[in-house]
Amino acid sequence: MAVVPQKDETRALLGLTDRLYRAQGLDDVYAAALDAIAVMLDCARASILLFDDQGAMGFVAWRNLSDEYRSQVSGHSPWQRGETQAEPIFVRDVRDTGEPDWLKAALAREGIVALGFVPLMANGVVVGKFMTYFGDPHDFSAHHRELAVAIARQVGFSLERHAAEKARSEAVRDLKESGDRFRLMSEDAPIMIWIADSQGKCLHLNRMLRNFWGVPDEVGDFDFTSTLHDDDRAAVGAAMAAALRDRQSVTVKGRYRRSDGAWRVLETTARPNFSASGAFMGMIGVNVDITEREEADAHKQLLINELNHRVKNTLAVVQSVARQTFRRDGTGDLEVEAFQGRLAALAQAHNLLAAEAWQSASLEEVARRSLNGDADVRIAIRGPRVELRPKQAVTTAMALHELYTNAVKHGALRSSEGRVELSWLTAEAPRGSLVVRWLERSPQPILPPVRRGFGSTMIEQALGADLNAEVEMDFQRSGLVCTIVAQLADTVRQ
Repeated sequence: MAVVPQKDETRALLGLTDRLYRAQGLDDVYAAALDAIAVMLDCARASILLFDDQGAMGFVAWRNLSDEYRSQVSGHSPWQRGETQAEPIFVRDVRDTGEPDWLKAALAREGIVALGFVPLMANGVVVGKFMTYFGDPHDFSAHHRELAVAIARQVGFSLERHAAEKARSEAVRDLKESGDRFRLMSEDAPIMIWIADSQGKCLHLNRMLRNFWGVPDEVGDFDFTSTLHDDDRAAVGAAMAAALRDRQSVTVKGRYRRSDGAWRVLETTARPNFSASGAFMGMIGVNVDITEREEADAHKQLLINELNHRVKNTLAVVQSVARQTFRRDGTGDLEVEAFQGRLAALAQAHNLLAAEAWQSASLEEVARRSLNGDADVRIAIRGPRVELRPKQAVTTAMALHELYTNAVKHGALRSSEGRVELSWLTAEAPRGSLVVRWLERSPQPILPPVRRGFGSTMIEQALGADLNAEVEMDFQRSGLVCTIVAQLADTVRQ
């Protein structure tokens, strides 16, 4: 075996490193590696094999190997793709090994007696190998083994670099194609669409948004914050800056000056834009002109506020008239107290609906406001979220007030040890329904009423009319059990 001087080995290693650095493609990498193997390991025959996408090992470059041999042994490998632990294998004489007869025969026909398997590692896993071949028994010295590992390490680094460059090029190409498609689709969209880079600079405005701001087709250095109303600039700027910093979605409203000088309210919804490799590219968003909607909402709120004011005044007048009327006709204090309690329950329901702009009210909140502070103290409440329409909310509040008042005066809550369970559940079939259950638990026997009062009549009739409900009143020794079955189709369920 010829001995290569150490200075020539060093020169060869430096030459390999330089050639791999300047390689324009994988063919240059393979050529540089095979030249280094031939010089540094003193062999005339060598090959480089890599795993394909299916995990099969195949030849990608070789020196002085026949087509027949490569066809026969292609796919043979001592390692699996992706292994993290792989050591070189050096065979002095393959005839003395336990390799299969077919492989020994193929090697013999090719005139190969000794060979070395050196794994190629990239990103910490096996991606391939290079092979050295000798026609006679060959002792691989420790020095030559170290050289083989050094060559493999340099080639592995180069394979990593080229794989990363390929992925980057593909990502750039895909991103450009995706961006071009997006711009083409967004250009004539009926909403305002924009793209900003990772620093918040505008990269793209579609036609509708360019027309809104009077911006030319080339966006250039356009700064959207220059069109913001002074009173909105700080809040909008802070929200967008936080979204960029945290790479999170954001929705924010602000007043912007249109190209004709008019102020318009735009609602901006933006989300982070990431490349295929996960790199943060900036934000992509849409602006929707909600000026008319904001004006309509403001007008509606004005009407609701006026309605609230008038209803409260009306309730106050009714309360005053009732107080004077009861005093004149000699009605007792209990009747006056009951009437005022019903007015108070009506006012509570009204206040709850006013807070929700008279859209709906949750059953749980209606219940809590109707129980005079006893919720979670002596009355346990549980049930899924159910939204009631305004008229249903008022009727339910009145019914629960009557149940609560009756329990305090005549039922389980008359005793400090008494308790009530208020629960509800929903059912889908056959017809969606809401089942509300009022269950009293008194430690002392409760006598059923001798006559039907206003409360019972109101509960049955009002709930039947406003919630399309069936009401069952069951007076047991432990207190009243009231079951209300309403049709969910007549409620706003969430």
